[in-house]
Amino acid sequence: MPETTEWQFPNRATPLGSPTYYAVRFSPPTQRQRDALLVAWDHLIQDIAERPIDPGVARTKLDWWRTEIVNLTNGSARHPLALALQAQGLAAPATGAMIGVIDAAEEDIRSPSPADGSAFAASCRQGRGSFFELLAQLENASDDVTTICRDAGGYCAAIERVQRLAERPERVPPALSPASLGRLSMTQRVRRLDELLGQFDLGSLEKVLPLPGLARRLTALAMALHRKMRRTGYAVSDQLIDRPPIAHLWTAWRCR
Repeated sequence: MPETTEWQFPNRATPLGSPTYYAVRFSPPTQRQRDALLVAWDHLIQDIAERPIDPGVARTKLDWWRTEIVNLTNGSARHPLALALQAQGLAAPATGAMIGVIDAAEEDIRSPSPADGSAFAASCRQGRGSFFELLAQLENASDDVTTICRDAGGYCAAIERVQRLAERPERVPPALSPASLGRLSMTQRVRRLDELLGQFDLGSLEKVLPLPGLARRLTALAMALHRKMRRTGYAVSDQLIDRPPIAHLWTAWRCR
């Protein structure tokens, strides 16, 4: 197993110059390591569910992690990353939200391709939304803030799926596949993707102050990327649109 130090900030999920790096970099010093570990853990769980060669093996790995979360709660974790989280004092009820992240990953294995826009939004909210709920639990947030967190996490997942549409076309509805988008005019393409992403309450998400710090910065970074993709007419069917590291730094700094 990898050593515990492998998960220290910056780690494989928060590489230098990436949006997640700056989102974590501007966490308070007392929370920075915890936030880096949580992002790394979420990344690890998503890796298990992403394009599994053997879905049965992937589900077995997720079951192992469910047991490991119970071990973490009891103070008997074994995996180096779980040990590092345990050292950060992670315990129930936060670990209950971690099970939600694992459940969402398993659902992605069962149903990797959303049939339509509604299924797309539900999948995004269940996935990254569960991770944002975990961040809310750690901050002892109110139910209202937790609800906003779920929508914000879903929005961030949706933006990432649209950004990586050329690489992972199965993660969006078939009507928005690269081939389908390629047959649309720019105006039609913008209307279709605005409609897809409009399932998230962008008005509320612009008022990101109630969100926990890490969730607030990740949401602001997603919104900045969304604006850039829209300026290109969502030209994502054959390329990866991203922002330079200095732009990520500026956005995260403003939300610190």
